[in-house]
Amino acid sequence: MRLVVACLVALSFPPGNPAQARPTWKGKDVDHWIGELASDDVRARWYAAYALGQIGSEAGPAVEPLMKVLENPREYEYVRGNVAWALGRIGPAAEPAIPFLIEALRSAHVSVRRSAPLALGRMGPAAKDAVPRLGELLSDPDPAVAVHAALALWQIDGDPRAVRRLAALARQPREDLAPYLAVRALGQIGTENEEVLPALVAALGNSVPDVRRAAARELGGIGSEAIPALRDVLSTPDDELRRSAAEALGRTGVDALDALTEALESDSPATRRAAARALGRLGPEAKEAVPTLISALSDPDPAVRETIGRALARIRGK
Repeated sequence: MRLVVACLVALSFPPGNPAQARPTWKGKDVDHWIGELASDDVRARWYAAYALGQIGSEAGPAVEPLMKVLENPREYEYVRGNVAWALGRIGPAAEPAIPFLIEALRSAHVSVRRSAPLALGRMGPAAKDAVPRLGELLSDPDPAVAVHAALALWQIDGDPRAVRRLAALARQPREDLAPYLAVRALGQIGTENEEVLPALVAALGNSVPDVRRAAARELGGIGSEAIPALRDVLSTPDDELRRSAAEALGRTGVDALDALTEALESDSPATRRAAARALGRLGPEAKEAVPTLISALSDPDPAVRETIGRALARIRGK
């Protein structure tokens, strides 16, 4: 499952060296990758679109060539899907491609339907003409398409249907990607919508372990409002979830000090290590936890003791 997720989530890599006169990817400039879009090798065309997407906003000259590839129904579906993704990465300069991306939402190919909503969402309000079709895709049989359509609706105009659909998917006890991707999307929306927090808290009870852990991680990005829910998780029998909750608490900031010091007394070594790491990452802000950390240096687990030692050093600025 995690391998599939990695293929669906658009990873952000740094673009070419900003000190160079022209933007590049892997040492090749935009003109080179535009030329590769016309290669006879389908793998070269796929990689060219990927490279242009990694260059991002500085790949404006590639918009028209990318549009030509996208509108070609005979092109290999995964190339077209990657082209749609690349146009979204280019951003506002790719707004002329919006009509082509809207048409791509009707594609019979799942890979294209997955990428086009991501691109349109990145265009924001400029892509408002896509809203009707994106609304239809909320019930697409492919879970990634439905999630990406919901996220795009939110990014374009804050459509309330988006969070409701994502919350419903996140609750489902399914082993496929739907609830996991929905939780990730809810995390992207975050505190911009008041329904996100309860939806993520509810997902902590999902029967699928990956979904529960993802919900804990995303709650860490919500902030101090998520502390009560994450604190409750520390007493569950799910060891991996407890560890994820401790790590997430560290992301909420100094308000989580009490919960993290409590986690140092967990019966799970993994949770105790996660709590110590989280306190160390807070640095000097966690100075109130120093006495508890010192007491915990007698922990029976050597890995926990080592982590606590490192945390104390970071808190003391060493």
